[in-house]
Amino acid sequence: MRVFVTGTGTDVGKTHVTASLLAFGRTRGRVLGWKPVASGVEGRAEDAEAHALAAGVPYLEPEFTYRAPLSPHLAARREGISVDMKRIAARADELEDGVDVLFIEGAGGLFSPLSELETQVDLLHALSPALVLVVASDRLGVLHDVRATTLAARLSGAPCDVVVLSSPASADASTGTNAAELARIGVKGVAGVFPRAAFDAPESLAVAERVWSALRLSPRYETSVSPGE
Repeated sequence: MRVFVTGTGTDVGKTHVTASLLAFGRTRGRVLGWKPVASGVEGRAEDAEAHALAAGVPYLEPEFTYRAPLSPHLAARREGISVDMKRIAARADELEDGVDVLFIEGAGGLFSPLSELETQVDLLHALSPALVLVVASDRLGVLHDVRATTLAARLSGAPCDVVVLSSPASADASTGTNAAELARIGVKGVAGVFPRAAFDAPESLAVAERVWSALRLSPRYETSVSPGE
């Protein structure tokens, strides 16, 4: 099974959430985290290093890395190396073979551009079948961000299975209340709020366990796993 981890935007906590899910998941089976496209990379990609540490596996190189700390499509244009969806999908097939769950972390938000014409949602379709996990920051504005992202995803044929929040570096008056408010305004699938703590801290792993359960309860879960999983 593969899970696509995306967000409502940049710097909303996707890597922290993915690392916590990997840290919990490795106690239950074979898990792997992969970020196929990364920009702002000099040497090793920090997000990929976090995935490897959390899963207890060797560092896994992104398929496309760019030095410029820009949106991938701008970095790709500057460096003359375009993102190839088919190449990413083929590599995902290779990585998924031999693991129980492959977590694939997107770059930026669900509709962040990867090329002149393609966005993260196009990558999601190229990687189908997959469950979709949306990460948002637990701060003012998240009610709009989550509703807009999940609605646009559904209209694009990429329904979001689970939503999680991640505590921001600087809390505001809404922090700690947004999960309940999202449920009140009809956003389904808010599985938990990840704390400002290490990815393998007990409080982070407790939320990760709930998110794993939510993913398995998703109506699309049965069609996203191979027989016998």
